[in-house]
Amino acid sequence: MSEIRTYDGYFTFKILSREKADQLDDLFAENDIEVDLALQSLEFSWMGRERDHVILKLFKEVAKTLGEAEGELRCEIDDDAVDPHFEFFTIKQGQLFLQRGKLVREGELIPQV
Repeated sequence: MSEIRTYDGYFTFKILSREKADQLDDLFAENDIEVDLALQSLEFSWMGRERDHVILKLFKEVAKTLGEAEGELRCEIDDDAVDPHFEFFTIKQGQLFLQRGKLVREGELIPQV
């Protein structure tokens, strides 16, 4: 079974010190992953087969560096199942928190106009 993960995320936070901004820049550069990092926000998008949970390891380090952040990292997991499932990550108290989600479909007849 092949699994494709699509990550999209946007976080805002208090203004970073130059040291912390450099830490985050280095962290993403070491992993050869592009990110849009500003002094008060981080925007991230990535898609592919994730080896050794590299994105999750990366964002655990991001959480340690940021401490607190508003926003979320959303992961859509396409593993050849009928419907994709999702993971949602938030950053609180220097840690990465996970919520799992599944798509629920409800059928509804659209009335004739």
